[in-house]
Amino acid sequence: MIVRLTVAAALVGGLAAQGTDPVGHVRRGVAAREAGRLDEARRELEAAVAAAPGIAEAHLYLGLVLHESGDPAAAADALRTALSLQPTLPGAHQLLGYSLLTLGRPAEAVPHLEAARRENPDEWRVHSWLGRARLGAGEPGAALPHLLEAQAHSPQDPEVLYLLGKAHSQLAARAQAQLLATAADSAYAHLAVAEDHDHNGRVEQALAAYGRALAEDETLTGAWLAVGDLEGGRGNHRAAADAYQQALTAQPADGAVLLKLAQSLLALGLAHEALPHLEAAVAAERAPPAAREALAKACLDLGRFARAREELALALEAAGDEQRKMKIHYQLARASGKVGDLQAERRHLQAFADLRAKLTAGDK
Repeated sequence: MIVRLTVAAALVGGLAAQGTDPVGHVRRGVAAREAGRLDEARRELEAAVAAAPGIAEAHLYLGLVLHESGDPAAAADALRTALSLQPTLPGAHQLLGYSLLTLGRPAEAVPHLEAARRENPDEWRVHSWLGRARLGAGEPGAALPHLLEAQAHSPQDPEVLYLLGKAHSQLAARAQAQLLATAADSAYAHLAVAEDHDHNGRVEQALAAYGRALAEDETLTGAWLAVGDLEGGRGNHRAAADAYQQALTAQPADGAVLLKLAQSLLALGLAHEALPHLEAAVAAERAPPAAREALAKACLDLGRFARAREELALALEAAGDEQRKMKIHYQLARASGKVGDLQAERRHLQAFADLRAKLTAGDK
């Protein structure tokens, strides 16, 4: 990312009004820079500085050209000189802060980028650089508001998103380190360890740590859900169902938990036990999209084919993607065949085949 400062014609005009000898060098240097001839611009501006070392603007323009030429160390020296001559020189703090950031000196960059932010509060890039500098200086908490401000102005900027993630990660690591240092035997300390194991795929260690957390505090709904997911993932559907049942004690009307419990029971072949949970999931305030399809499956398993068709028809109306529609058409064909509606069976099988061909062609 390159800083681009607009050279103010008024400043060059101000030099001319002073009648200073280096004004010609400055004018030619500015013109050469704007034309992309950075080597020439550097020579002219160095000549201006040599002729009149007390003119802050000449040092500023030289610093700008040096930065754009890929020499941030020399740029920083020129910009420090400019600021020593004129501490409020517009643009100098912004460019010096970014040059120091480029040099890997974030702590030194911070005060200059803070000054640049006060000078130009609407420039989101300054917020981004200030967040990066604070992060580099080991201050993720101070970095966060600046990075959030930058994200508000440029939501898809990859550097800002990366830095935001890094700030959150560092803050989380610090909080967890403090937790483990001050309350190592608490339920939340065990939960933090469990989540780390879980995130890194260490299933046995994660389950053991979740168990220790729940032994300290059995009301940790998130821990029960995590245990259910881990047990279900390794095919232990009975243990998964038990864990989801525990989670339901705290969230009895949660459609997502009801669905997870019912799916574990279906995997155990217990459609009759799953059915009331699925009916409750479908009726929940935030019903999961897959709940009605799972309800239809339970009805199919129980031989309630007409009810299964009704639920699948409703699921098909609500389906938002073709992959889901394809699966529902297949189940509708199955249910239609069970009730002897051969015409509907053929229609849904054809719809299933058409969607599968379309999706296969799209993958290719």
